[in-house]
This record gives sequence, structure tokens and C-alpha cells, in this order.
Amino acid sequence: MTDTEIVEQLRNNKYSKAVNGLYIALPSIKKYICANSGTEEDAKDIFQDALVILYKKANSTEFVLTVSLSTYLNAIAKNLWLTELRRRKKLPAEESNADIADVVTEEETGFIIATTAFNLLGEKCRQLLMLFYFKKKNFKEIAGILAFSDEKIAKNQKYRCIQKAKENYVTLLKNDTHG
Repeated sequence: MTDTEIVEQLRNNKYSKAVNGLYIALPSIKKYICANSGTEEDAKDIFQDALVILYKKANSTEFVLTVSLSTYLNAIAKNLWLTELRRRKKLPAEESNADIADVVTEEETGFIIATTAFNLLGEKCRQLLMLFYFKKKNFKEIAGILAFSDEKIAKNQKYRCIQKAKENYVTLLKNDTHG
């Protein structure tokens, strides 16, 4: 089953069919959690919590999958596990980023924050950026697809969307480091 089909199954409340396709992520989540002060039971609990979050996200009209479901589910699980470690006080707040590197790399955190910043954009902004960067459409084509009156408006809107994504990223980054 493809990632798109799994998301559709979740949206159509066919949870058991969708979950079967998601269990491929469980071994890597188990390995990660067991290597970072957890047990197999912890991993199963975190995996179940991650599935619930994925289910809720997939049913949101704002949800756009920009990475594989396995990567997305792993990122959710890692964030949940970090939260649990902090709750258990096995990951003191005073530890430096270098000490935390074994748990989650700065690159992974940056990627998760960037993906979240993108997903916080409005539907039209996400569509515009996807059309421009991933589908390589020019501004004239984008204006036609998104019903802008001309390509200058599409170009200006792209600039605004990028600025909003940057604002989201900075806000999320501050919350991640100070929250």
C-alpha cells in the first residue's frame, strides 16, 4: 500500500487497514527507543501514541505529506520519546545539544521544524510553493492554476508565503529551544 493510500484509509476511517501498512516503521522506532533509555514496551506505547497523532493529522484539512509516512511517523515517535524522557527526568534541561545528539540530531530537529512550519501555512501558500519548487511551474502557470489575476501577483504571493514560512520556522525554533 502506498503512503497516499494509507492516508486515504485513515481519512475514510479504515484504521485497521491503514495501520497494517504503518507497522513497517515499528522496528526502527523500537531500535531508537531501546537505544535511548527505553524498553520494548515503551516503544510499543510510543508507537501507538504516534499512530493516534498521525490519524488526527491525516484527518486535518491542513495536512500535506511532504516526506514518507515512515519518516513522518518516526519523527512523531522521536518527539514523543524526547518528551517522555524529559518527563522522566532522564534528559535534564541543562544538558547541551552535544549531549542530546545521541537522541536526536540537530538536522532531524531542523527538518521536523521546517516541515511543521510549512504545514502551518495556508492551503494556497502550500500549493503555490509546491507548484513552484517541486513541480517547477512558472509564475504564469501558477497564476492560472491558483486563479491569480496575473503572474506578478503569483510572484508577490510566493514572496509572502516564503516570509510566512520563515516566520513560522523562527517561532517554532524558539519554542523548541525555550519550550
